[in-house]
Amino acid sequence: MHDPQRHQIARRIHDLLMHEMGEDVDVSLMLGPPEYARAVLSLCRACGSAELGRLAEQFLMTQTPVPVSSQPLRPAAVSAVSMRR
Repeated sequence: MHDPQRHQIARRIHDLLMHEMGEDVDVSLMLGPPEYARAVLSLCRACGSAELGRLAEQFLMTQTPVPVSSQPLRPAAVSAVSMRR
């Protein structure tokens, strides 16, 4: 399930882009794979609307952080780093 705040921001972005630019963005795609959301947020920043720019930043702030890989460095990478010292 998606974060309700994130959904609300996406819905507001959708409504404003439709009203101000005639652009119909898919709210469910904004909440899915990040490529679509990046394109929409880029449009928000480029269109000149202060509110859309602010909403784009809010949308980014609600992102779930991407987990850092828990895999250790490969032995080749470790030895290459230690050899430089």
